[in-house]
Amino acid sequence: MSKKTLAWTVALVLAIGLLGFGAWKGYDYLMSRLVRERCYVNVDGSEQLQLTAEQSRNAAVIVAASYKADLPAQAAVIALATAWQESGLRNLDYGDRDSLGLFQQRPSYGWGTEEQILDPWYSSGRFYEELVKFDDWENRGITEMAQAVQRSGHPDAYRKHEENAIALAGSLRGTRPASLSCVDRTDTPGDPAAFADVVAQVPGVTSTVDGTTVTLTSDDDAALWAATQLALANTRLAGIESAVMPGHTWRQGNTTTWSQGSPDGQPGVGTLKLRQ
Repeated sequence: MSKKTLAWTVALVLAIGLLGFGAWKGYDYLMSRLVRERCYVNVDGSEQLQLTAEQSRNAAVIVAASYKADLPAQAAVIALATAWQESGLRNLDYGDRDSLGLFQQRPSYGWGTEEQILDPWYSSGRFYEELVKFDDWENRGITEMAQAVQRSGHPDAYRKHEENAIALAGSLRGTRPASLSCVDRTDTPGDPAAFADVVAQVPGVTSTVDGTTVTLTSDDDAALWAATQLALANTRLAGIESAVMPGHTWRQGNTTTWSQGSPDGQPGVGTLKLRQ
């Protein structure tokens, strides 16, 4: 091959390489605009539930509060369906008459003070306090029990949230592994305190912090997944970049799913990496 031919060949290879790199960067940029900053929950094989950072944080508190009250997952399902209908999983400082908060509880009806009701931990706990007063509540319908607690003027309105509440509660209670992930493009610095309160409610889970690495350990797979996905629901506040679990890996980017296969994963251990 002549020097001239060789030079043309090298130039062609470089040009193709640059075009390929440009195409990849263009695809990455396009995906960064198409995939919204959200937390995503796989409802089934083809459908994803999308939550804002506020909604996912509030959902994490509602579910963590069910652990704190030592209640089964069904309590969290009922509470999520209720809050979805009443506030859209937002901690509203307004409502019908004096209704406030996630569950639109009313100070005038004895739910607590305005300040208390606007605390998601308090309002979730109060919801559960009322729920367990009903006989056989855990074996009755979701909409029936939501209405029993809330006494709404629209008693069937909770029904449309049942499927999403079941899927989200399953993710945050750990019975649906690798079903929740989040896309966040902020530069939020790592802050393990942003999810320490929700993780602490999961029984049998130990959490240790070493710089920007949080290690979760548990002999119970469901508890380990619950703690991990409760933490991920706070990705935007906590600056979480990646999570490694036995058999699965999630990394911050433009993907809304976990990757199967985790060569670094250890049985009973979940590892969260936070931004520097």
